[in-house]
Amino acid sequence: MPEPANHSQPSKSNASNAPAQRASSAPESTAAGLSLPNLRQGNMSPAEIMQLQRSVGNQAVNQMYSSRSASSSRPPVQRQGIRASNLFQSTETPARSSQPASASAAPAAAQPPARAIPTPQIPGDLQGKGGYSQVYSWLRQQAHASKKSGLFSFFDSLQPQQKMSAIRSMAGNPRNITVDAVKKSMMTGIFSKSVDWDKFSVISRETKKMDTKNYNADQDRDYASYTATGTSAAAGGVSGSATISKTLGASGAAGTALVAAPIAGGLSGFASVSQIYNATQNYDEALSTAGKASLVAGEGASGTADIARFTASSVNGVREAAGMAVNGAATVAAGAGAIVGGAAYMVGGAAGYVESGRNAKKLGQLEQQLGERAGEAETDQKLLAASLGRSTQEMNKSKSGATAVKGAMMIAGGAVLIAAAASPAGPILLALAAILGGVAAIVKFYRKYKRKEAFVDKALKVEEAMALPANKDIPKDQVRQALLEKNGFNNVGQCYAQLVTDLAGMLFESGVKGDDAESRQIIEGIGLKIDKAKQKPGKDLIAKKLHT
Repeated sequence: MPEPANHSQPSKSNASNAPAQRASSAPESTAAGLSLPNLRQGNMSPAEIMQLQRSVGNQAVNQMYSSRSASSSRPPVQRQGIRASNLFQSTETPARSSQPASASAAPAAAQPPARAIPTPQIPGDLQGKGGYSQVYSWLRQQAHASKKSGLFSFFDSLQPQQKMSAIRSMAGNPRNITVDAVKKSMMTGIFSKSVDWDKFSVISRETKKMDTKNYNADQDRDYASYTATGTSAAAGGVSGSATISKTLGASGAAGTALVAAPIAGGLSGFASVSQIYNATQNYDEALSTAGKASLVAGEGASGTADIARFTASSVNGVREAAGMAVNGAATVAAGAGAIVGGAAYMVGGAAGYVESGRNAKKLGQLEQQLGERAGEAETDQKLLAASLGRSTQEMNKSKSGATAVKGAMMIAGGAVLIAAAASPAGPILLALAAILGGVAAIVKFYRKYKRKEAFVDKALKVEEAMALPANKDIPKDQVRQALLEKNGFNNVGQCYAQLVTDLAGMLFESGVKGDDAESRQIIEGIGLKIDKAKQKPGKDLIAKKLHT
């Protein structure tokens, strides 16, 4: 009889099948060899927990690389259907899918989002450089506080050695670079001090090997001339108006006329002296024949004759104020001086009017030709130079025309003085001539001032920038300022001066030293003659004639 089965001990066959059973239950174990019962019951040792974490992490990495390799044939941005511009848009967490996430995806979702790497406070090329790094940080803080971050970006774009050189200049080239040294050199203001950003701009551009010299900067003699011209014109206007009023029967104007006449004469004499001095300083062999005539006759000779006229007129003014009779000899001398000076003004003004009109027309034609080829850097530079030169010649034409009319009025006034000393017509004509000359000079000065902004806008393409969607509803002056600072300038005046200097350098290299026909046309169009043997006109004179 067969023995009854003993269920308490496993049979050999069951024992031999144990490995197979364990193999078949492999899905019930983790990749780390840990059984799920132990995992569910939480009976894991610390070593087993660490092993499980490593295993799951390896699975996530393997899945990530396998998914990348599967889609590596597509560009990294396009395969997600995202444009580059979207990288700067909101990075909100997307809505969760209604489907349950896989076990392998869970660890990836649990990872913290990537954070942008913060920009270092000090660039690597200045780290460890002692005072340089400290000054850099201080300047950046000041730029941020003064809303000059755009201008600071230009400085920050310099090469490492250039930045250090600029910082040395800002500190006054001391032995040791410190923030205090820079503050002492760069801070300006009486009540509220701030960095002198004009100086900061100049130093930054100079360090970048740019010629920042302003060849058109007004000097002391220029300010003296402006002051003398303005005050003499004002005093002449008061004197002339009072004389006219007295002639028409306004008895109260007699005192004003007597007081204003000698004052006007003295101020006009000072204006004539400054006029003569400027004529001698501005004379150059490279000037055209008409340009020399305008200086020698229209400024020098006429100024000399004016001094004689003012001296004689002042004698009569003093005599009249003292209740004495007018001196006939002084009256004749004043009349003769008015005629001689008027003739000089008229000759110089007429010559300038004709030449400036002809030059403006030629430069206008060249400007149109260059405009048809605009787009290349060299052509655009010549286009700007032709445009600026034409504008200057048009202003000079108007000023010269007024000077010629002033001369004609002076001739008429002088003739009346000689023919009828007692007639008020002579002094009135001379006063009106002085007023006309002063007004013409002031108008030209104002037009040059306003032209700077228009010229800078053209060079920086401000109108094109205003048309961009990003600049919609932004005021024009803010767009202009952003473009100025991007190019290293703190204001319009700096940019204008730099443009004129750069254009003058380009014309000198290509038109005086070189043989570019269009550059030669521009140089001749602003009233200069080229002498290749003497390398004239120089860069400084070209810059001055582009502007004045």
